[in-house]
Order: sequence, then C-alpha cells, then structure tokens
Amino acid sequence: MGNTLSNLVQTKITPGLYKQYIAGATTSWMEANARGVVYKGGKYVMMHEMEVQGLGDYDRNLGFPRGNITGSKKQYEMKKDRGREFLIDAVDSDETGFLVTAASVMAEFQRKHVIPEIDCYRYSQIYQIMKDGKYNATNVKDTAISKAKIVMTLLEDIAQVQDEMGMDVPLMITMSRKTQMLLGQEFIHNLDYATFRAGALNTKVRSLDGNPINLVPSVRLYTQYDYHDGVTPDHEAGGFEKSSGAKEMKWIIMPVTAPIALAKVDNMRAFSPEEYQGAHAWKVDYRIFHDLWMLPDGQRCTVIRTGNITE
Repeated sequence: MGNTLSNLVQTKITPGLYKQYIAGATTSWMEANARGVVYKGGKYVMMHEMEVQGLGDYDRNLGFPRGNITGSKKQYEMKKDRGREFLIDAVDSDETGFLVTAASVMAEFQRKHVIPEIDCYRYSQIYQIMKDGKYNATNVKDTAISKAKIVMTLLEDIAQVQDEMGMDVPLMITMSRKTQMLLGQEFIHNLDYATFRAGALNTKVRSLDGNPINLVPSVRLYTQYDYHDGVTPDHEAGGFEKSSGAKEMKWIIMPVTAPIALAKVDNMRAFSPEEYQGAHAWKVDYRIFHDLWMLPDGQRCTVIRTGNITE
C-alpha cells in the first residue's frame, strides 16, 4: 500500500505544490538558467564551462588564425539539503481524507516556510558570491545614499551593468517595495510594464527601460541568514532567521542569465498507519536539495547596493 500511497501523493499533491512554488517564489525565474545543468542524482550536478578566443587578422596567404576552445565539466554540490516529516492522526482521516489533509498541510508548509527560505537563501547567496569574488570592490556598494539621490544612484548602477554586458542583454532589477516607494510616486508612475516569465507562468510587472522590476518582501533581501536544523534545543521549530549583523540589500541588478538556481524535491513518501510504527498516524515526508551558482561573466555584470538610505 505504501508504494501506491506514495504514487497517489506524487500524482495528486506534487503538481499543485510545483505550481504554488512557481507562483510564490520570487526567484523561480532563476531556474530557467539551469537548463544546461546535468543533474547527477542526490545533491550533485555537472555544469559545462567554455571559453573561446576572440577574432584575429585574416591573412591572404596563411588564411584564418586558429582559435582555441577551452571547455570543461565541473561538478557542483547543492549545499542545502532540507526536509521535514509530518504525522496526520489516523482517527481523523481515511485514505481519501489523508490526501486532502496532506495537500493542505504541504501547501501551508510550502507557502510559509519553503518558498521564503529558498528566496532568502538565493538572494543572500548572490551577495556572498559577489562579496567573496573578484568584483567585490566595484560591484558591492555599501555607501549611504540620500533619498534625493536614490533615483540617480539606481540609474547609475543600471548603467554600470549595461556598460559591462551591453544593451542587448535583458537584466533583472530586484528590490523591495519599501525601496521602490522611496523612488517617488512620479518616477513609479512613469515606469513601463513588461511581461515577466517564470516557468509556465507569465506575470505583468513594472519595468524600467523594458527591464522587469522584481519586487520582493524586504525580509527576504538580507545578506545572511541562519538555518535551523529542527532538532537542536530551542531550534526544534526549524526554519531560518536573519543573521545578526546582516544588511538589507536595497537592490540587486544583474543579467537575467547570471544566477543559476536549481531545486530538486525528492519523491515525497507517504506511509499508512499500518506501515508507520511510530504512532497511529499517516506519515508524509518532504526533502529538497537546492543551491545557486554564478559563473564569472554573471558576477562581472552584477551590482548590489546595501548602503543605508538617508534623509
């Protein structure tokens, strides 16, 4: 029965959770950049990195200068391995009732815990990659800016990114609604709209010169978070929280191709009260591997602003 029950969970519950994740996560668009990532099973993936040489002079006698192609496959580890199990009292549910209850429980779990945690990890991981990388001094900006100069500062940071990557590569502007409001009503009113695609979902959002503005709750835009293991005393509730000393990112400006995010949910398993011996209850468990990476070109063309906004 267990195998049949797990299959029912996969067919009746998992598709709805995926749709909820795509709609609710403000970072789900980053997973489109993982199409070239080869999933090896478990927590490991392979990525192909390639470098090609530039143009040389054509010679009428010698012909074309030969260029080198340098390519390599590199293994990466998904560092986040997170999970939970839930028990549903057998007295309250038969198999049909279990599926209904489990769907509600997992949807609430994902809405309140999984989606915010993945968003927070990805944005903070972008910051950590940039902070620890070779472009920290020029692309991670912690100087304070005044409200009077916030619009000009935003435009200057966008110009810096476009100067590096060119005007033909679309970029993503991520900020909180709190930061957006500081730009002023007149500026916001004059913004355009663009269609923003994440998975199979198309959403119309505000844009600046055709580049989507991705509005994110400010609590998801801190530079560092602590993730609880769910078993240590005082941390049994699991989840995560902002780290002491973490800074709020005012905006992240990057090419849409820069962040490579991947999340793999292990097959959700379900066990009947007859199979699960720990209690007279149905048991369902959930496990997800995920991580985010940035290749050098993506880092070169990303700007993060963390400085305080002053009067």
